[in-house]
Amino acid sequence: MNTIWTIVKKELKRFFTDPRMLVSLFLPGILIFAIYTLMGDIMTNITRPKDTDFNVYVVNEPNEFKSFLQVEGWNITLNEENLSKEEILEKIKEKEVDLYVVYEEDFYSKMMSYDSSSSLKAPQIEIYYNSTNDASGLIYSYYTGLLDGVESSLANKFDINSDPSINFDLATSKDTTVYIISMMLPFLLIIFLFTGAMAICSESIAGEKERGTIATLLITPAKRSHIVLGKIISLGITGLASSLVSFLGLILSLPSLMGTSFDFSAYGVTTIILILLLIIVTVLMFTTILTIISTFAKSVKEASSYSTPIMILVMLVGLSNFMTTSAIGNSLVYLIPIYNVMQCLVSIFSLSVNYLNFAICIISNVVYIALGVFLLTKMFNNEKIIFNK
Repeated sequence: MNTIWTIVKKELKRFFTDPRMLVSLFLPGILIFAIYTLMGDIMTNITRPKDTDFNVYVVNEPNEFKSFLQVEGWNITLNEENLSKEEILEKIKEKEVDLYVVYEEDFYSKMMSYDSSSSLKAPQIEIYYNSTNDASGLIYSYYTGLLDGVESSLANKFDINSDPSINFDLATSKDTTVYIISMMLPFLLIIFLFTGAMAICSESIAGEKERGTIATLLITPAKRSHIVLGKIISLGITGLASSLVSFLGLILSLPSLMGTSFDFSAYGVTTIILILLLIIVTVLMFTTILTIISTFAKSVKEASSYSTPIMILVMLVGLSNFMTTSAIGNSLVYLIPIYNVMQCLVSIFSLSVNYLNFAICIISNVVYIALGVFLLTKMFNNEKIIFNK
């Protein structure tokens, strides 16, 4: 019994006095709490209306339906400009107008006298909107929901958007492409960039420690800073290649995945250059972080375990902007590493780049990379770290 108790005390002491063990024990639970809390906030934000200002045109609106557009907390502007139908539809495409409702003349009396069992055509309502405009989609769903309720109570006395030859959703294929990509790709891309770097960096220094080849590398005439830079650049190139292959596979599979065609012509050469520049800097930053972890770890297994919480943190940051199509405008946000990358990706893919914020993101991340290289050089000069003493 004494032997068992001695072993128990020894193991407990090893677990609860080693900072590395404490991190591996408690950090996952803390991160899980943070992730699920954030996911709950995200779901609440998704279900809560974000838009309260709406620009609406209504033609031949029955007096009995005027209360539909009187919603507490919503600022609904009923335009009375003398514009043609084509002009209003163009404004919806440009996201300047959110909804255009056209009732048939003398709609209410026709609706009340209509017999659904007859062969006559029911009174018509046409509702035009833009599904890639959040405000337009919201008020369209609200308005059609009210009309559906009225229709059900009156036993199908009118039809909404019944003409299949008319496209009532005025979103273009370019709008749809930008909308879907700006919601999904920033999160997926940042995960690809991190996992691509993680796959090779965890083994980079810790693997050489295990194999005993790190000493051979360090006795060469090369400066420690040059060794560090060589490692970062080579690992960055490898991680970049891995990430780009995964990203390309995702782009090519999107049409099949989403079940719709994509029009990528909205993204020009400038957009591609901005994405590539951001990807290169981000991969180098991830590579630097993960190489620091690999240098600190005593084995590849330990390096992988330390990298896992960082991966969860990256996923947490990615989830913070998942399913959103607008980036934060506050320039100070773009000083926060990783989060600034996510914001820039959202702004690039949604074609709403703020070049000042983009520059702040790039410059700050380059500074963080330089600080990481400096720290790695110091670690390489520390025998206790590099030789696991």
